[in-house]
Amino acid sequence: MRTFPEPFIPLSEPARQLSREAALEDAPQPKGDVWIFGYGSLLWDTPFPHQDAAPARLAGWRRAMCVWTALARGTPEFPGLALGLLRGGSCDGIAFRIAEADLDAALPVIWHREMWTDIYQPTWVNLNISGLNTAALTFTVNEASRQFAYGLVPDQIAEHIALAHGERGPCRDYLANTVTKLQAMGITDSYLEDLLDAVARWSQAR
Repeated sequence: MRTFPEPFIPLSEPARQLSREAALEDAPQPKGDVWIFGYGSLLWDTPFPHQDAAPARLAGWRRAMCVWTALARGTPEFPGLALGLLRGGSCDGIAFRIAEADLDAALPVIWHREMWTDIYQPTWVNLNISGLNTAALTFTVNEASRQFAYGLVPDQIAEHIALAHGERGPCRDYLANTVTKLQAMGITDSYLEDLLDAVARWSQAR
């Protein structure tokens, strides 16, 4: 069991604001609506205003349980794991369109959640939405962060997910909710489904 005696340091609100401003400055189109690509908890917990939501595929990035969480879905003594995007493969998720008029309300909410620490980095990507290529903003993993979880075998991942419980509930619920939402969309993610089965087996074996 990996532990973290030193807590992960949250970003300051000024740092988050600078990050939001930099992301908007890097947008392919300087003004207009913004698409956000959700691939984890945003699939089933979307606390920001948006006009549309559509299934989307992101090529060149894959979902992975590669983010340590010691607050939302775990503790420093029993850290959980959350999803991030790593290079390679492809990922199915949901694209949320935020109207330009709602950006000032929506983006701080997203940044407070996704950019609580330095583990994610805002990244502009090209999504396939209904056969059309669309620029969107998503949050990929900062591999230089202390929260980047690498080198874990499936049994270790299952153990952390089975044991971890944080301010937002059990880590296994985070995984189960994501799998359930993807299945409801007609998406089979064998990586996540195998992990969920492994968590169930690990829990039963205790």
